Amino acid sequence: MKKSDLVILFFVVLIILAAAALLTPLLAEQSRLQDEVARLIHEQQQVKRELSILQKEIDALGRGEAKAVMRVAREKFNYCREGEEIYQLEYVSPEE
Repeated sequence: MKKSDLVILFFVVLIILAAAALLTPLLAEQSRLQDEVARLIHEQQQVKRELSILQKEIDALGRGEAKAVMRVAREKFNYCREGEEIYQLEYVSPEE
């Protein structure tokens, strides 16, 4: 090989290494951002499901459905029917 061929080969290898060094962090960042997008899409789907459930509850309460009103009164306000008792259990974590 001629000296000029070696110089050209050296510069080509140098350019390839520089490109790899510059692209590696960008590819890692792109991968991290894709993971973040996937997580956010999953979270958005969960929030939409929760919103749908809450909207159904609002609609049922707006129509005055007795079953829905009784459920909310029991769950959120700890109301009970005559003769019923409410027991509230409290979780106590074991001491280390």
